[in-house]
Amino acid sequence: MQEAFMGRGILLWLLGIPIPIIILIMLFVR
Repeated sequence: MQEAFMGRGILLWLLGIPIPIIILIMLFVR
């Protein structure tokens, strides 16, 4: 159970991290 939870947490982390970075890049590139 804990390994599956860790895997899902890493997946959500990988999906969640780039979004604010992309927003910051878009704001700086303007």
